[in-house]
Amino acid sequence: MMPPAERRRGTPHGWSLALSPPLALVAGVATSFVVALLAALVWHTRWPNAVDAEMMRWQEAVRVQGDGIATAIAHAVGPLVVLAVLVGAALAWCAKRWDAVVLALVAAPGALVIELLLKQVVHRQRPEGADLLYPSGHVAVATAAAVTAVLVLRATLAPRRTRVRVAWLAGSLVVVIAAARLVQTVHYVTDVVGGAALGLAVTCWVALAITAGCRSGYS
Repeated sequence: MMPPAERRRGTPHGWSLALSPPLALVAGVATSFVVALLAALVWHTRWPNAVDAEMMRWQEAVRVQGDGIATAIAHAVGPLVVLAVLVGAALAWCAKRWDAVVLALVAAPGALVIELLLKQVVHRQRPEGADLLYPSGHVAVATAAAVTAVLVLRATLAPRRTRVRVAWLAGSLVVVIAAARLVQTVHYVTDVVGGAALGLAVTCWVALAITAGCRSGYS
């Protein structure tokens, strides 16, 4: 019997699990909507909204004790993402899942490029006119790398226990990175939420595009 179309893809060697999970389209649309909605709310603004302003008071209070640790975490994001990209690509390569190799190499860098472009378009700044804020690049790239790691393990048929553990670890790291950026007071909470949504959206759309390309190539 032919496997369900939404979960499997055809290859010259038979059928294997599709790169994009069944809910990738729903997640991509939903997170893209969140990114667009928050972008509209903070479009070309210099002053925080009521929620961001209230949260910033808490962030400034915590920064007194946690700024050193938060800064160290922020500096570790780049090396961690590069490591995740290389390990994911290597695992996919060993499993001969070339679609997963492409995802591992494209998703996180793609999230970085898009967040830099989005920062220029939205152009959210602080009252003093400092750096562009929306969305958080650290959180966007970390989220893209985390989701990619889970999808690569799924595509390479890693044991379920391994996938669950990696999912929890990757998700926890994203939360820690997001908290660190808030503690540093370099972002408002909407910037961080927008960054997480962007990272997830980019990864879902890349996975969907790769899966669609593979299906058309083998049809």
